[in-house]
Amino acid sequence: MSKLERLRKLSIRDLALLSQLIGCACAVAIALRVMGWRRLSQSILVRSRGTWARHLPWFHFNYEIERLVPLVDIAAGRFPRNRCLVRSMLMLWLLRTRGEPAEVVLGVRKRAGTFEAHAWTSSARGPVGESAEAIADFAIMTGTGTYKEL
Repeated sequence: MSKLERLRKLSIRDLALLSQLIGCACAVAIALRVMGWRRLSQSILVRSRGTWARHLPWFHFNYEIERLVPLVDIAAGRFPRNRCLVRSMLMLWLLRTRGEPAEVVLGVRKRAGTFEAHAWTSSARGPVGESAEAIADFAIMTGTGTYKEL
């Protein structure tokens, strides 16, 4: 399905949330360049417990996480160079604001002579928005180490 077809199928409410997620993705992309992924993930963990910040983006609590995954994918797609890391940070934020333990995991693999790195979010339900087969070949390099902590 093309990007335009996917956008046409979204409701007005979905589009409003998507526009907020795109703004959040921009903020995450900038913060990644300024702070680095580890400091940003620690900052997300701390700020996701704040009362006012928990509601950003607005109305995300009206959605199940499974319904948010495609919207987060579209928002993170604006940053093709580090899409998986932006996506993982957004998912970390959304899960932690809901009180779910989660962490960002970084993995590496070598396939066909090419080094590849990938980031994903893991929670009690397993990888969020990723199939287990898609990340099975990656050796876990590091994570935020805060999965159990809430």
